[in-house]
Amino acid sequence: MGLFDKKFCDICGDKVNLLTQKKLSDGQLCSDCKQKLGSFTSGWKQRTVQDVKAHLEQREQNKQKYQQFNCTAAAGGRNSTLQADFNHRWFIFAIDNRDFRSGNPQVFEFSQLQDFWIEPEYRTLDDSDNDGIPDNRDDFDNRQLNNQGGFGGNMNRMNNMMNTSMLNIPLAAQPFVRNSSSYSSPNEILEVSNVRVCFRVTDQYITNPIGFDVTSGISSGNQMELMNAYETAVQVMQLCQQMKQGGASVNQGYSQMNQGYGQPQQNMGGFAGNTVQNVAYTAAASAQVQNNAYNNAAPVTPQTVDASWFCSSCGTRNEGKFCQGCGCAKPAAMPSRCPSCGWTPANGQPMPKFCPECGARL
Repeated sequence: MGLFDKKFCDICGDKVNLLTQKKLSDGQLCSDCKQKLGSFTSGWKQRTVQDVKAHLEQREQNKQKYQQFNCTAAAGGRNSTLQADFNHRWFIFAIDNRDFRSGNPQVFEFSQLQDFWIEPEYRTLDDSDNDGIPDNRDDFDNRQLNNQGGFGGNMNRMNNMMNTSMLNIPLAAQPFVRNSSSYSSPNEILEVSNVRVCFRVTDQYITNPIGFDVTSGISSGNQMELMNAYETAVQVMQLCQQMKQGGASVNQGYSQMNQGYGQPQQNMGGFAGNTVQNVAYTAAASAQVQNNAYNNAAPVTPQTVDASWFCSSCGTRNEGKFCQGCGCAKPAAMPSRCPSCGWTPANGQPMPKFCPECGARL
């Protein structure tokens, strides 16, 4: 067979165009049959004609399967979404590709989803004075200050390292983010230009990850667009988690992201959260019981001290400073202890006039 001999498709038998053909390990496909292959498939140079026939048969079966697909949950951007059918435990990638446009996107089982992650894409911005602020948003040239070294130069270098507002990843997205290296060479800054969600599925004809952008692009310095892009990406990741868990809801709302954007924060969920709630409830109940006990307790009646005395002359009981019977003055109270050394008499022992320990007058 010569180099310029006519070649024919091993599937349909039509003539093969050398510029648009698809080569196989043991044959070739025409451009029409090539278009029938799934958009996510790859590695056909190492596959056989029999592999193509088996795949095309699966594509016909998939068309019937897609007609039964009923989207019950979806997440993604304006042009591309991940759609799930929790009744059948199926999912599809509603991406603007050949399969979706032809009405036959590949339907996957939940069990085929093996991995999923968020992948930021970066642009490079010039930073001629190396102060951590891009030149297009920098009104002050710090190159002279940087050349001086010392405290000023160190502060600018520190500012460059700490200027991660364009690279900061919200906490809710951090467990899913890969390829998040923020390394930049001198006089350059990396800035997130787009956020992409990626997936790996189990399929004998799909060897590369599947992915789509959650936004059409992020404007330079637009923090709101960056947060919205990460928010959409996290929603896709949470839908993937639900699919992996068989439809169970994921208690990782994106409100964490708004609360903890740029600052460390961990969400205590599950058992730990219930424990904290129970402790708080128990403490509140105990306080209520204590308050009720205090409010219901009977008032305490203060004990009155008997201040009466008996006159040594006439024996009359008195309460004032003078005796009512003879007019004698109330005797001065005898001390109960020595004011100098603190000596006290034994029980029933009268108080002497002088302290037996120090000799002080009592």
